Amino acid sequence: MNSIYKQDRSITHLVKTQSLIDLLEKDHDDLIKQSYSISYYHSNIDRDQAEQLLRTKYSASPCEGLFLLRDCSASPYDFSLSLIHNKTFFHYKIQLIYDIYFSIDSGPQIAGIENLIRFYQENADGLICILSKEFVKGQPPPVTLRLIGFTNTLHRACQQGNFDIVKKILSSEYYIHRPDINAKDSQGSTALHRASFIGHDDIVRLLIKEGSHVLARDANGATTLHRAAAGNRPSALAILINEGLVNCEERNYKNCWVPLHEAAFHNSAACVRVLLDCGAPLRPRTDQGKTPLELAEESKSTESINILRQYKTPPAKSSRLDWLHDQSNFDRHSAKQLMESSIDGPTMGMFVVRRSSTNLDNYALTIFYDNDFFNFEIIHPNETTYYIDDGPFFDSLEHLVDHYCRIPDGLPTTLICSVNRSKEIVLSRMQPCITSYMNHQTKDGTFRYHCIAVLDITTGLKYNFNHQKSFENTKSLPNIQPSTSSIHRPKVLSSLNSSMNSLSSLSSRSRASSGQENLLSNSSSSLSLSSPSSSLKPIISLNKDENSAKHLKSFVDRRNIVGGKIRPFTPDFQTKSRSNQLKIPGMERETYKYYELNLISPDQINRTAKLGEGEFGEVYEGFYRETSTTIPVAIKVLKDYSYSAKQDFLREAEHMSKLNHHCICKLYGIVDSNDTDMMMIIELLLFGSMLDYLLKYKLRVSEYRLKLWASQIADGMEYMESKGIIHRDLAARNILLQSTDQVKISDFGLSRCIDSDVYVQKSDSKIPVKWYAPEAISLGKFTSKSDVWSVGVTFWEMFSYGAVPYGDMSGSDVYYSLKQGKRLEQSTYCPEYMYQIMLKCWEWDEKKRPSFHELVQLLQNEFTPLPPNRTRRKSSFIGDLTKEQTNEQHGMNNNNDNNHESSNITKL
Repeated sequence: MNSIYKQDRSITHLVKTQSLIDLLEKDHDDLIKQSYSISYYHSNIDRDQAEQLLRTKYSASPCEGLFLLRDCSASPYDFSLSLIHNKTFFHYKIQLIYDIYFSIDSGPQIAGIENLIRFYQENADGLICILSKEFVKGQPPPVTLRLIGFTNTLHRACQQGNFDIVKKILSSEYYIHRPDINAKDSQGSTALHRASFIGHDDIVRLLIKEGSHVLARDANGATTLHRAAAGNRPSALAILINEGLVNCEERNYKNCWVPLHEAAFHNSAACVRVLLDCGAPLRPRTDQGKTPLELAEESKSTESINILRQYKTPPAKSSRLDWLHDQSNFDRHSAKQLMESSIDGPTMGMFVVRRSSTNLDNYALTIFYDNDFFNFEIIHPNETTYYIDDGPFFDSLEHLVDHYCRIPDGLPTTLICSVNRSKEIVLSRMQPCITSYMNHQTKDGTFRYHCIAVLDITTGLKYNFNHQKSFENTKSLPNIQPSTSSIHRPKVLSSLNSSMNSLSSLSSRSRASSGQENLLSNSSSSLSLSSPSSSLKPIISLNKDENSAKHLKSFVDRRNIVGGKIRPFTPDFQTKSRSNQLKIPGMERETYKYYELNLISPDQINRTAKLGEGEFGEVYEGFYRETSTTIPVAIKVLKDYSYSAKQDFLREAEHMSKLNHHCICKLYGIVDSNDTDMMMIIELLLFGSMLDYLLKYKLRVSEYRLKLWASQIADGMEYMESKGIIHRDLAARNILLQSTDQVKISDFGLSRCIDSDVYVQKSDSKIPVKWYAPEAISLGKFTSKSDVWSVGVTFWEMFSYGAVPYGDMSGSDVYYSLKQGKRLEQSTYCPEYMYQIMLKCWEWDEKKRPSFHELVQLLQNEFTPLPPNRTRRKSSFIGDLTKEQTNEQHGMNNNNDNNHESSNITKL
């Protein structure tokens, strides 16, 4: 990275031969020239103006995929991509997730707005077509939103450590001519990255004061802390943490390294000490599961090895008495009931720790956030290791709780208070009190700077439920101040992870904007809205003087919309063929092993007849040769190799691999080879879908058999519920028949694996509204109770012999009908007791719906198996469904789809 500066002349010498203003103006002119090829940005134009510009250029020189980039009128930090194809205009929302990471819908998260455009110039990946090399000329996009920029005088002065020149450039005297302080150089580093790596402490301090983004990522995904740690600059590291208020545990999104990994690998012993003194966990893990000590041993960093081996983790502050409930019968429901037993209900960040219901060696963390409960398994493989997901290893449960009290680190919020066995609320002993140093801002927004402090509360504060009072309408903690004697500030201030502190909403990443480009993008049902995040009011707010930085563009952090973490995708722009498969980064054999997926060789698979096709690709009948056995199988072949499609395909396989039940389709494994299509090898069920069977043989299906199938579906769903998997697409079309006496649940394309009570859909992909619970339609909120609603609709399909739920009603009409208390009417062929079970499944309040365990019991109470030698009676009903009912398409209502589509495209 230093190579670009090696030939630079001394800044001190240059300002003797040219004025500083001349140098800055030359930088500006050179940047414009360099950016000519990406001058597709048009600020301050709306949708109609964009279409007029496209129409004019297209009429003069027709070009499919002609496009322009503009500001999103509904969101101050997002953009809109407008293009023309076949004389029709299309508009797509480009969402800024974090710093310079952008995505369209659930597509790849790409660093740099220019790289995202370039990616879609080579891959349609869900767009109506690839973007043309031609565009409507405007101006270059903001330089701070690009991955690679231009090396200017400010970068050179920071590299050379010329404090006086840096100070002059940033002074009000040069305001008109100065470059953006957060602009990247030609290697993708900001001025602060350069100064931090070289160790020019006075410049680091000045850049922070003037509003440089300490959390900005360079082209390699590193923050300024990573660069200071790699350069062994302990004093710069301390300044960034103490004055820049940056979280010392921020990860590099390319390899999941935290600054301690960098320091250990580069033998930056002094930086290792600084980070450990700041409370950084001793054993964080990379994407390959390596700790700092393991990296130090690989690089033979002797000093770092000695420090890390000899370091003794300080005693934890928290106490198990405050939050642990290890009774054998205390499960997630008990935890929920305990926290709900408060007069005012649970508060955001309230938590308890309990034994895991699925593995008694492990624990589980139940936390309340944004009006819902979330559950996270705490893995405990040995006496000195506790961890959550891909988080750090901790020596004890207490240390783990301390960590997540300080920062969320992947959780939806920090742990703020707990409930003990006496039903008292206990304020966490290591409690962050302030929101992050940045709030949400706009592309033209103001710069808001906050101090961050972490309270080390050595004496737990307890409040009885009966005396709890909320001090804000979001049910935050009561504003009870601990005594000053119980508060200690650490040597270096620590920041919070932004997934809690950000004020961004959980707005969906729309694939194409609505007519008004609403932040809450409509799904095809026009009803799939995302619920806004709650935010915690700061107790203390120390605002910096904003006048000196009011001209700055603001740092945007909305990682909570993608689950708290960035998963960057690096496009391969050297590959010319657009037909090549897009590989998910890091999806190698080790990853399949991690997900417990069996990787099958293409030579073991033989396709025969084609059974059907869908949006993911095609389904074939075939054979799987496993050792000396040949097994008939169904083969799902992925044809859409977009990034998001492949992720969905693998997620479906991952969920199926976790299930082993006689009422659920079995997965044998995955075929993924560069020489063949990607395939999923699953159990072959030649009787086809239950829906098709009912429509074709309805006169042969007895009430007895329908009840048998219903019991099997409930049994399979009870098993899935115990595994923490929600299906999200239960319908008769997704139930397959092994025989007339056995059905199996299939099609896990929409399923989600959770250890929580809720999954919130954050994309606006098409959804089967007529099978969805009200909260799933309106909020995108899915739980096992929303699956219960869907199974009720599935039962209605069964006892209506394949009729379409709600007939030809649109999705919006269905929702408002349900809201008014109306439900599907009892079919002529449906027994009264079965319809009463359906009505229980369709309770508006999800808490009143039965669990699948309860549903199994209800069905067993009503179901009496036939004696083995008894002749089974055919169904006695006569008559037929109307042609209009049986021929209507199952799935989303066509009118509904058309209405949605028309709001996203405009004819020329």
